[in-house]
Amino acid sequence: MRKIQRLGVAVESIDSPRTPPRVWLKALRTHQYVKNVLVFVPLLTAHAYTAHFAFNAVLAFIAFSLCASSVYLLNDLVDLDADRRHPTKKNRPFARGMIPLSHGVIAILLLLILSFSCAGAASFMLSGVLAAYFALTLAYSLSLKRKLIVDVVVLAMLYTTRVIAGAVALPVVPSEWLLAFSMFIFTSLALVKRYVELAMRIDMELLDPGNRNYRSADLPIVGALAAASGLNAVTIFALYISSSTVRELYRHPGILWLVCPVLLYWLARIVVLAHRRAIDNDPIVFALHDRNSRVCGVLMILIVLIAS
Repeated sequence: MRKIQRLGVAVESIDSPRTPPRVWLKALRTHQYVKNVLVFVPLLTAHAYTAHFAFNAVLAFIAFSLCASSVYLLNDLVDLDADRRHPTKKNRPFARGMIPLSHGVIAILLLLILSFSCAGAASFMLSGVLAAYFALTLAYSLSLKRKLIVDVVVLAMLYTTRVIAGAVALPVVPSEWLLAFSMFIFTSLALVKRYVELAMRIDMELLDPGNRNYRSADLPIVGALAAASGLNAVTIFALYISSSTVRELYRHPGILWLVCPVLLYWLARIVVLAHRRAIDNDPIVFALHDRNSRVCGVLMILIVLIAS
């Protein structure tokens, strides 16, 4: 700049405005961090109530939150053109040009460094699980999210990986029942999310999404699959209560049966509300702001604690 000015050339300098913190928080999707609470599930199911185990679980939570933010940034950069044409995603910071793309790349690297540092502080195995999570998420962002049904199965696997990470961080052996339950319930919620997206496009009379292998005509079958996966999750939980494993872990295993009607109510209600267009995007984010969902969550946790 100074060399150009010495030549006598008129130069106008435009300073790049700083990105407000709230814009970065939106880009990092900090509201999605609640999904990483799943790393604490093994702490609850294994009854590992010690300060050391709790500290490792917190490290796992931080590691997965930072890693997830790095993937969200990467996903926004990859889907930049598609997001700008989307009715709601066009308001994302990168799509609106509120954050320079170069800053996004730097943030991705810093987040990954911090994420793996936290995981390594807990255990080497947790770093391995985090690496697997990042690789699967990267594959999802670059390719798998465009594959019919594959995308929802991968999303369920990513949620289940968080549960595995929580077990590895303690460390305890993750229950096969817990992993099976996680796969079914999160497949159901992923399908609800796809249902909501398709319903929105139908209501707005938009064309079928170009970056997703779903069609508007798929709406009924996506809803049916979401309901079926949710009911299978309840069945898995009921079978778990009947297993010998429960008798070894819980003093009052019979009380756990009370979880089934609460869980059944919550899952069925989510599907019905999605059909009514009362859920605008992610069902998990919706549940955080929905009073009935919060009550159901508290009830199920209390039932598990009382049964212990």
